[in-house]
Amino acid sequence: MSLTLTDAAGTPVNRVFTATQSNPDLTIWKDLVTNTYPSGAGVATLSVKENAAGTTRVVAKLTLPAMDSVDATIKAFETIGSFEMVFPNRASLQRRKDQKAMLADFLSDAIVTAAVESFTHPTG
Repeated sequence: MSLTLTDAAGTPVNRVFTATQSNPDLTIWKDLVTNTYPSGAGVATLSVKENAAGTTRVVAKLTLPAMDSVDATIKAFETIGSFEMVFPNRASLQRRKDQKAMLADFLSDAIVTAAVESFTHPTG
């Protein structure tokens, strides 16, 4: 199983993340094509865990390394994005779908876009 995630370049590029580790609670995908060095591979993780309190926690993380401009074998920095959703087991499928849809909408809202692109602080 692989993930295809599209970047925000002027001409968008699809990046394929291949599953490198998987168990019932966690899968890890890596973009092994974009960078030839293992430390430069983008990493996506998705975890789904049920707990005794009657909730299911869905946690995802995307890490995108940037390689040094002088020595392409050295990671200069990385950007990290993540989300976490916690669902009581009694939450309906529609409520879970609404949560996901509204979270995606929130991420594309102008306020969040300005915060990410220009570090603009939100004001109420």
